[in-house]
Parts: sequence; structure tokens; C-alpha cells
Amino acid sequence: MSAISWSPSTDGLLPSNLISDYMVDFIDALDLCNLHQFNNVPNQYGRILDLILCTAPASVRACLDPLVPEDPHHPALLIDLDVANFKPLKLAPQRRFAFNRGDYTSIKKCIRDTNWCTILRAHNLNDCIERFYKIIYEFRDSFIPIHSPSTSKFPPWYNSCLVKMIKEKNKYFRKYKLYGNLSDKSSFILIRDRVCKAERQCYNTYINRIENSIASNPKAFWSFVKSSKGRGTFPAEMSYAGHLSDTGQGISELFSTYFHSTFLNNSNTTTNLPNDALSDHSNCDIGSIEIDTKVIEKLLKSLDLNKSAGPDSLPAIFLVNCAEELSLPLSILFKRCVDEGVMPTIWKSAYISPIHKKGPKECVDNYRPISKLCLVSKILERVVYNQLYNALRHTFSPAQHGFLKCRSTVSNLLLFSDFISDHLAKGDQVDAIYTDYGKAFDRIDHTLLLKKLHIQGIRDNLLKWFHSYLSNRSQAVVLNGFTSTWKDIPSGVPQGSLLGPLLFIVFIGDIDSCFANSSHLLFADDMKIYKTVNNAADATSLQEDLVRLDAYCADNKLDLNVTKCLIISFSRKRSPYEFDYRIRSQKLARVYSTRDLGVIFDSRLTFDEHIDSVVGKACRALGFVMRSSKPFKSMKTVKLLFCAYVRSHLEYASQVWNPRYAVYINRIERIQRKFTRYLGFKFKVPYRPYEHRCERFHLLPLELRRSVADVIYVLKVARGEIDCPQLLQLIKLRVPERLTRKKDILHVLQCSTNYRQNSFVVRASIMVNRLCESNDNDIDIFHSNFEAVRAAFVRNFVASLA
Repeated sequence: MSAISWSPSTDGLLPSNLISDYMVDFIDALDLCNLHQFNNVPNQYGRILDLILCTAPASVRACLDPLVPEDPHHPALLIDLDVANFKPLKLAPQRRFAFNRGDYTSIKKCIRDTNWCTILRAHNLNDCIERFYKIIYEFRDSFIPIHSPSTSKFPPWYNSCLVKMIKEKNKYFRKYKLYGNLSDKSSFILIRDRVCKAERQCYNTYINRIENSIASNPKAFWSFVKSSKGRGTFPAEMSYAGHLSDTGQGISELFSTYFHSTFLNNSNTTTNLPNDALSDHSNCDIGSIEIDTKVIEKLLKSLDLNKSAGPDSLPAIFLVNCAEELSLPLSILFKRCVDEGVMPTIWKSAYISPIHKKGPKECVDNYRPISKLCLVSKILERVVYNQLYNALRHTFSPAQHGFLKCRSTVSNLLLFSDFISDHLAKGDQVDAIYTDYGKAFDRIDHTLLLKKLHIQGIRDNLLKWFHSYLSNRSQAVVLNGFTSTWKDIPSGVPQGSLLGPLLFIVFIGDIDSCFANSSHLLFADDMKIYKTVNNAADATSLQEDLVRLDAYCADNKLDLNVTKCLIISFSRKRSPYEFDYRIRSQKLARVYSTRDLGVIFDSRLTFDEHIDSVVGKACRALGFVMRSSKPFKSMKTVKLLFCAYVRSHLEYASQVWNPRYAVYINRIERIQRKFTRYLGFKFKVPYRPYEHRCERFHLLPLELRRSVADVIYVLKVARGEIDCPQLLQLIKLRVPERLTRKKDILHVLQCSTNYRQNSFVVRASIMVNRLCESNDNDIDIFHSNFEAVRAAFVRNFVASLA
């Protein structure tokens, strides 16, 4: 094990140089048990023989004053473990409406009997909104019961009888300890045995109910599984910027201060809207939004029933049950909003929930905000979004893949990886620069955004509505029932909204003008700039684009975080050309691997680091699944956990990094091999070879699933279901000059290198041709549904086992 190299990471040390199967098995065993190695102190011979394994963070350093003489092979170590008792923040006492037990028949009748046309057209819009909510709240208070959430210290599977027995047991225990009466001891032992038996019965009943309700109530199932991961609450004491608080209200105020600090303070939305003279040549012209009652009703009915309420206290279950009746008053209000160019105040407020990212949970700045808006306002946003998206669709940059229909991280990464592999095969070097923006969504200047909306063709009342939509927004932090004071939002696009990402894309849509000499790709604010660089002239032209980008960011008040911008050179040369790229005279950090939209790219495009990373994550997730699935009795439930927690790691963006060599293929397949062995052991299925276990448990080998994903993605590109013309250009139909016996559908590029041969377009084209040439598979790349494609792979797999 001394041959293993350990490099620092956020969670302990990462292993590398795994030169034997024994080392791989050892590392997989550590991951399976969720153990991390923390010792990076070598002995006198430069090796690490002593491993410090722990599930919690640990600090290891050399001991300068050992108690006994040191062994040269095993240096003395000082180990610091964080074993402090975690105290969770207590919940605030609160009363809630039991919307799942409401009398919706009476509520719907009251809504129908209300004369909305008179009430909602007679006053100022904000006054009408207040009257609307006042009437709805009266109906809610009359027909929705109130309940107080349980604050019981007992687990959720305990019933009242079991709790009563436990209290009785404790009573006899105290009496025996106090008086020493043997009859009290006998009563205690008798009741204790009954409690143990009843507790097992209650737990099994609870698990069976959770397991059987996966289809009808998936939230309860996943909440139970998530609770098995450990603590997910806030600490009872938290700090920010030197301020410490140990109360719920104080902690919520700390979060509010931190989240508010990310905004631009000088982004006061101008009261003067842009003049039409600024945009005589707009890409579109849209000044109003059509409001249809039937569309609103359909959108209300499509809400997820598990969505909780925003600042207006109306959850999805209430809106869905009253969708038909509420569609009329809401359509009246929505039409007034867009006609008058006003967004009501209550619909511009948001609740903020802190979500932990990484690092100590006691630090407020280790959290990110999640916004919760009024569901009614999101219905209005959906109506505006659908019509605005269709109007602006043709203006979106082909380099932008974030938050756009039929584009994704995979389409972004495939274009990038194909460019690199193509030029590496030609002997070129590709330099890529990754940029980083500080809080880009929160720091958009409203005045600049309105000008850009106007340039795109947003006119009249709709532009006035966006002016109102962006201005005077507010937010408050809510955690464990505590609510902070409300704070204004002076900049940025609304987080958690439907229109926010679209507005951000419009705002940075003109960034393409910076790159006259290079190519670039974006996923929202994640951008990479890349170019073939073989000499100083190529590097200088790329540097010129960086200068233009810096000027663009300054003009648009975007905070380009130069310290986090990276440069990586992709090359197969022994001595690649290294140029010192700079932004604002600051040299960019050079790296040899980087994580791009969840995939680790290394400088030689082997993806070995990425495969090691996803296998490690999948192995830790498999250990969690094996531990948490112990009480479940259904094989379907255990497979569901495996697919959700384990296989998702192994298949994300597999079209980009699908390995060619057997060593990587087997490394990934080992995860599912272990799972099928565990499944056979748990459900007492006789041992069989791996492929037969896959057939028995209705699982495809992971290598075959990656091939299915490749073929289906090619078909989606060919059919236009992936909106990426650059990818479509790479997939070429085979049109021979004369008829031949060869049945290939797609033209396969002739490659001279293994990594180009394994690029997505070449690899997937070969798979499509193999699938279509089989006489047993009646597959048409333009008409066959994807289930038929998958069925063809399954048939071939089953036939190979015969």
C-alpha cells in the first residue's frame, strides 16, 4: 500500500497511482465504508505506511516531541478529531393549516359564488390583490382545519400505545432504583420485553407503509431515506463575519445579512424606460402578453402537489384543488398586470432557505440561498415565459446551452470534447480558459438589463411590466420556523423564478462579440474560451479576446473573478507550448485537469481522473444504499435506491467520457457487480455469473447502457430533439455513389488515433450502424421510438447469454 500516492482534496486525501487490482479493491472497500484517509506525513524514507481512516474530518500532523523513540518507518503523529456533540437548532413553535384535510367542495362553491369581475376591476391593482387574498384567506380559515406540528422526541414510527408503554417502563425503573422493590423490577423487565416487541412491530409496520407508498407518496419514502444519511438540520450556534448567534431569530438574521451582501448596492432601476430610438433594428417586436383562462387552469392543475407555499401562504394542494374556480379571478388579475405594466408587491417577495454547500456547517457563508416565490406569481411568469421564449428563441446564441430547451450540459461538453479530440488527432494543441463570475445572477444591473430587453424588441406595456417586475423586490430568510426581517433586492435577476434564467441569457447574449479569434461555449454563466495554439501568434490572438472580455465585463458591471479563472492546455506533445495568459495584468493559474460542468477534463483527454472520481462517489453511494436498504423487503425498492443514488453517478454525461479501454470499463462495471451480488445475497438468489445476474434482476450491464445512451443521443440530434446545429453537422449520413452490400446508415470518419476513434460522433455512428445492419432489428433512426432501440439492445444481450 506504500505505493499509493495521496493528494489533498476537500474530503481527506485522494488516492492515485493504483497499479494493481489489490490497491483498487482496497480503495473501493474504503469508499464502500465511507472512510477517508487523512495522513499525509511521510516516514524517513518518503513513504506513507500509516493510514488514518475516518468518516469525519480529521487533522493529522507530525509530532515534534514524541513520548518514545520514533520508528523510522512509522513517525509519531498528532491526530485532531472533531467529536463535538452536534446540537441542532430547535424548531420554532408554529401552527399550520392542514390543507390535505380541507373541505374543498365548500371552498370551490364560495369561490364560484363570488362576483370577481366587480371586485377585481374596481380599484387599484395592488388593492385588488389585497382584496383577492383577503377573500381567499376567509375561505381558507373557514374550511381548512389548523393543526400544530408534532414536536415529539420519539421517532415517527412510534404510536401512542408504544409511547405509553415506554413511560410505564420508565416509571417502574425509577421506582426500583428508588426503593429496591423486586416486584417493581419484575414489572420493569416484563414491560421492557413488551416494549421491545412492540417497537419492532411498529418499525416494521412503518417501513412496510413507506415502501408500499412509493408510487402514491414518493416524498415520504425519499424523506425517510434521506434521514438515514445523518444530520440535516442547522447547528444551534452559527457565525458570520465575526458575529455569533445561538438563537433561531439571530441565525436567520445572520443569513439575511450574508445573502444581502452579494447584491450590487448601486443598481437602482431607472424610472425612465429606454427610448424606442435606441433599437430601430430589433430582432423581434413584442409589447403585450395574451392571457387565456383555460391556459391558467391547465397550469394550476399541473402544479406539483408537494410544493409548499411562498409568502402568500397558498400551497400547491390548495391551488390544484381549486384550479377551475381560481382560473377566472387570476386571469382578471394577470390581464390587469400585463395591461397596466405592474407586478403586485406580494408577488415580488420571496422566502429564502439556506442550503449547505461544503465546509463547516457552523459558518453562514458555507450556505447558498434557495428562493421560494408565491406559486401564483410563478403561474403568471410561466404565461409570460412561454410567449417571450418563442419570440426570442431565434436570438439566442448557439454557444449558450444553459436554461434553453433541447440544450444541456451534455450538448455543451460534446462540442468541446469533439473539438479537442479532432485537433489533438491533427497534432495541434488546444488552450482553454475557464472564467469565473462572482455571484453573476445576483449582480445584474437592472438599468442595463432593461436596455438590453428593449434592444431585443420588448416594448410598451411588457417593458413597463419588466421594469416593475425587477424593481422593489424583497426577501426574508426562513429556517426552522424563524423568519428574518425583510430586505430589499437592489440588483440581479430573481432567484427561483422562471424568468430569471431567461433574463440572464438575454443580458449576456451580446458577449459573443468579444471572441473574434477564438471559440467559446456557455452554460448560463459558466464559460470556457478555447483555441488551437501552436505558436506565439495564436496565443496572442487568444489574449486579445481576453482583453475584450475584461472590457465587456467592466462595461456590464460583471464581477470577473480573476483569481479563479484557469488555463489548461490540451496536448499530446511532450513539451506543449505554455503561454502566460493575463487578465488585468494578473497571470491566470495553469492547471492540468479541471472539472467542467461535472466532468473532469485532463490535459491529455483520457478522462481517467473523472472515472476514478465517479467510481469513488458511486462506491460511497453503494455503501449507503446497502446500509439503508436493510429493512426493505422489496427488490424493486432496493433497485430504485441503486438507480437513484449509484447509477446516476456512473452515467451522467457518459456520452462525453465513455471509456475505450477494458481497465476503465471493468473499473466501472465492478460497482454493479457488487450490487448484484448484494441483491442475490439479500433476496437469497443462488449465485450465478454477472451477466446472468443482470438478466435475473432485469438490469443491463453498464457498458451496454452507455451504448444505448450513445445511440439514443445520436437519434435525438438527427431528429432535431437536441437543438444543436453544430452537433448535427458532425453526424453525416452515408450516401454511396453506387449500391453496395454494406448497410451502414451513417458515415464513419476514418481515424488514426485511439482517442479520436473513441470520440462520441465516431463511436456512436459505429454503434448505430451495427444496430441497423442486424436483420433482427427493424430500427429507423428517424421514426423508431427510443424504447424500441433499447429493446433491440436487450434482445442482443439476452441472445448472447444463450
